[in-house]
Amino acid sequence: MEYLEIVLRTLLSIAVLLLLARLDGAKQVGQLSFYDYIVGITAGSIAATLCIDRDINIWFCLIAIVMFMLSSFLLSIVTSKSMVLRRALTGSPIFLIAKGELLYDGLKKAHFDVNDLLRELRSQGYFDVNEINYAVLESNGSLSVMPKAAQRPASAQEAGLSLPEDEIAVNVIIDGKIMKGNLEASDFDTDWLMNELGNQNISSVKDVALATLDSKGRLNCFLKESSSTKHTVFE
Repeated sequence: MEYLEIVLRTLLSIAVLLLLARLDGAKQVGQLSFYDYIVGITAGSIAATLCIDRDINIWFCLIAIVMFMLSSFLLSIVTSKSMVLRRALTGSPIFLIAKGELLYDGLKKAHFDVNDLLRELRSQGYFDVNEINYAVLESNGSLSVMPKAAQRPASAQEAGLSLPEDEIAVNVIIDGKIMKGNLEASDFDTDWLMNELGNQNISSVKDVALATLDSKGRLNCFLKESSSTKHTVFE
């Protein structure tokens, strides 16, 4: 009878975790934030306790698991609606290297030291910091690296060519909201942006999921709903 109870508790834990993980979406696996990571570990620990500790009330454990998993789901909804809350709760990307220069202020803000940065670069195959043009610490803790033009696969250096360094595109619209600070830093204003949107037959900023500005002043827009793309998932 005791073994049967453990089996039933285990099956119940598995069912609840699968249901809540499905509700929370693929983010739990593919785009873990620090809070998502904590929630996953905590929910798993509670579920494990539920399976083997017969002295703990089943409903107490299930309520705790549901509350933790739903908090992650609700946090995702809240941060998708508000840019301010998104930055406050999930953080913002931090530049650690920009235009080939090491940014000590960025390292301090990210609580990184030089050894941490070098280790992360080596893990991506870069053993010389001089090969890096940009390095950005993302809000989920991963490091995104843009090598210098001459150091990329089939590099211009090997081909005997001299190419200008690429610049990072500036985000000027995210989720239908104008990033005025980024726009002003690029020496453009809202009137110019609205005029460019009109030239691309975009009537409202709210229709734009993402708009980027390249180093040549070209605006590239990605709409929230594109008529040219019919599928949102693979079939």
